[in-house]
Amino acid sequence: MELDLVFKDGLVVDGTGGPAFVADVGIADGSIRAVGRLAPVAAARSIDARGLIVAPGFVDMHTHSDVRLLDEPRAEAKIMQGVTTEVIGQDGLSFAPVNARTMEMIRQQTAAWNGEAPDCDWAWSSVADYLSRFDGRTSVNVAYLVPHGTVRLLVMGYEDRPPTPDELGQMRRHVARGMEEGAVGLSTGLSYPPAMYAGDDELVELCLEVAGRGGFFCPHHRSYGKGALTAYGEMFDVARRARVPLHLTHCVMN
Repeated sequence: MELDLVFKDGLVVDGTGGPAFVADVGIADGSIRAVGRLAPVAAARSIDARGLIVAPGFVDMHTHSDVRLLDEPRAEAKIMQGVTTEVIGQDGLSFAPVNARTMEMIRQQTAAWNGEAPDCDWAWSSVADYLSRFDGRTSVNVAYLVPHGTVRLLVMGYEDRPPTPDELGQMRRHVARGMEEGAVGLSTGLSYPPAMYAGDDELVELCLEVAGRGGFFCPHHRSYGKGALTAYGEMFDVARRARVPLHLTHCVMN
């Protein structure tokens, strides 16, 4: 067996929940090919991992690298922590799907947490267009959540009311298209406009598009403190009604 890389004598934590163990890990063509006490094999490179932990890359489930990765594709701060996948599109506000008007509105609203990318041309509109900016360019994998607030803004602006049947249909189509173009789920931010104006029925309808395409629902809930348990209950109810997997963005009581 020929390998490109071998990690020798590392403490392997393999993510299965089993105890750590000392082993060699062999890599070929970008994939793990062997784990164990490997006999001497031909390898382009060998790393002495004694005293170090060898583990699968970590998935950062909540990041705001939506434009930072376009400006700093090496993502050295994440790679040095073992993060190899970032989940962006959080809190219901990100940069696709958009038009020129809503792009500018979202850039202004999210500048404090998403920052700016000075060299970015911002010349995309669809989820597919946006995700193509990361393909083959970033050191980390990128997973995208269709942002509910972004979709609502595109269809309804900052209107504080339930959607009409036509508006809800438009939002469902945007979510469905985003999933088909590579998104992995739906996020919402129920303490930020415009997603905060949505009721449970709206969320369920959008989650149905996600559930049918193998995605998950990732909500920033409505309330903290004394209202936290009620807010969590609302999210559990939405997920049950839509039969969609649920990942709570935050789980705090203060």
